[in-house]
Amino acid sequence: MNTDVMFSSKTDDWATPQDFFDELNREFGFTLDPCADHVNHKCATYYTKEQDGLVHDWGGNEYFVTLPMGKRLPSGFRNLLRRVASPIPLS
Repeated sequence: MNTDVMFSSKTDDWATPQDFFDELNREFGFTLDPCADHVNHKCATYYTKEQDGLVHDWGGNEYFVTLPMGKRLPSGFRNLLRRVASPIPLS
């Protein structure tokens, strides 16, 4: 696998392509984007890096998360991975 491209960016802020999100959203009806910014959010309700969406309660939402791509996974994402480590029924 050529990982040079995956680790070549100076930023880990990536937006999911809108058409890909739209296809997933038709099936799951996402209501929260907890790891977004004011430009790349996919849902009307979202948290920015400054608001630290990983510490907020996501209960009652269908959430959509794009993990940061880069050399280092931020420590807060360990919490996210624990949240989704066990099966969670989707609608």
